Amino acid sequence: MHFIINKKVSFKVAERTISDDKDQHLLSNPACRLLLVLLENNNKLMTREDLLQKVWGDFGLTPSSNSLNNNVSILRKIFSEFDIHDVLKTIPKQGFALMLDDLQFNEKSRDYMVMQAISQPDKEPGVNKSWLIGAGATLVMIIAVVVALYLNFFTKREEVIFYKQVNACKIYYFNNVNVDRVERYFAEGKGERLLQKCATPHNIYYDDSKLHEKTDLLEIIVAKCTLDVKGALGECKNYITTKGD
Repeated sequence: MHFIINKKVSFKVAERTISDDKDQHLLSNPACRLLLVLLENNNKLMTREDLLQKVWGDFGLTPSSNSLNNNVSILRKIFSEFDIHDVLKTIPKQGFALMLDDLQFNEKSRDYMVMQAISQPDKEPGVNKSWLIGAGATLVMIIAVVVALYLNFFTKREEVIFYKQVNACKIYYFNNVNVDRVERYFAEGKGERLLQKCATPHNIYYDDSKLHEKTDLLEIIVAKCTLDVKGALGECKNYITTKGD
């Protein structure tokens, strides 16, 4: 899925790219999340507190005003390179507002929904049902699944390996993950507590193949997803831990 800005600039969420017919920029994860939140709330004030929570806090990261300011500056610079000026407004002592007159949303592919293993964080952010999401609650869920899908780690379905089943939970990990670390994670702390709540069917996905972009420490991302009566994935929650290996 992607957004089309001013009929010429395309923001492809799953690829983290913003481009026109000449240039393309690859966004960092925070910049991508920030742009998405602003687009979903086009022409509306977003307080600094809301942005810090939705872009960082809800993904288990530590919010900071400096990070927010830096990423706002990055988006403004990118917009200006596409000849889009003065659309990301600073509202003094309140926050920011994206003011685009021409914005369209298109669903790019249903393939991402088929692979929906990663979705909403521990504290699900409230979704503002603006005219960008006029199709209603179903479209809102699609956006949440697709965005979190890429911004976290589930990009190649065939990489998932079954580890074991605990009560009604099936645990999977990726083939580039050391299985010893999977075992250690679920033997103590947050992982052990996660398995204590497996009375109903869930799929749990473990990935630690990436380092945290700020600290270079190991970033463990675990998604626990509900299953419907047919075994299809439903709502997911992320549990993120950053620590040295």
